[in-house]
Amino acid sequence: MLGLFTVVIAVLAGIVAVTALAIVAVRVLRRIRDRRQAELAAGPRRALLAFVADNGEEGSHDLVAIPDDAWRAVEPTALALLGKLRGEAHLGLVSVFLRRGAGRAALRDLHSRSRVRRAHAAEVLGDLALRQAVPELCQLLTDRHPEVRVVTVRALGRIGDPAAAWEIIAALDCADPLPSLLATHALTQLGAEAEVTLSAALDHPQARVRAVCLDALGLLGAAGSVHRVARVLRDDPVLDVRVAAATNLGRLGTRTALEPLTLALRSSRPAPLRAAAARALGALGAPAAVPTLVELLDDDEFQVAHEAAHALRRLGGPGTEALAAAVEAERDGGAGAHRRPSPSDGVSVSHAREALALSRIGAGRVEVAA
Repeated sequence: MLGLFTVVIAVLAGIVAVTALAIVAVRVLRRIRDRRQAELAAGPRRALLAFVADNGEEGSHDLVAIPDDAWRAVEPTALALLGKLRGEAHLGLVSVFLRRGAGRAALRDLHSRSRVRRAHAAEVLGDLALRQAVPELCQLLTDRHPEVRVVTVRALGRIGDPAAAWEIIAALDCADPLPSLLATHALTQLGAEAEVTLSAALDHPQARVRAVCLDALGLLGAAGSVHRVARVLRDDPVLDVRVAAATNLGRLGTRTALEPLTLALRSSRPAPLRAAAARALGALGAPAAVPTLVELLDDDEFQVAHEAAHALRRLGGPGTEALAAAVEAERDGGAGAHRRPSPSDGVSVSHAREALALSRIGAGRVEVAA
């Protein structure tokens, strides 16, 4: 029995020793490899940084001529720079990558069985802004792995081809959709040429899709879509979509948005919609909205009155004067034309007082800065 125990101990000791030696060997080999990679990358990295510092005007032939093993060592640095550079330096580095065959390799890797390679290929193609890759990238929007879809939609946004708009919108209407904020950002990056597609998608049966397209139109400043967005504000059956329409009418900043936003403030409308419309009037920057907003200072809904007061603050001089008049009327114990008896009486002036104080703080900061 003792002999068997001794044999077991010896075997375990041998296993531990072999494992320790293997760990040491792996660490040594890794250090040797890292040192070799650093040595290989040293020269190309200097050439790469000099190329970027020269704004991509000289040195491209030297980068193309770098041996493949040395380029593989410096490629992570080059890819990191590619995602950060703009202008001529970016175009010059893109040219280097394309001449080295990076575009062809990335297009090939889009069909790899490895999701890591597919995602990496999509990222490279986005950094290269390779428009010819858009059709194949759009196919990855239905990839079974969400991380691949996320990288792909970012790449499509960086490429900026409006032809991808419908595919991105379609990827919002599936069992495992794209994140809304990510899709909105990508659609905005497609530029003004995507406005027609986004406007048409406001008839989509999926409420989430309509809300994302409204946000994208607002961020694009698509003034030509005001009437279409106003119709959504008036007729859409989903409250959240109507709230998004009100918010983005304010972002569009055109006078034609004043009437639909004012209609959305009627007392028969839901409180969240009225609050969003009041906030949008402040963003719109139209002094003509002052009387309407003043009337809302006494609104029974706390959020509506609050948003109205701060909308007046954002309107500048005319709005600030109206807030001061409301506070002064309360101080004198009178009831101005903008006040009526309500359960919120007494609270309404506090909204005006808060907004007026913030306005004065902002003005004081400007004076100090000046």
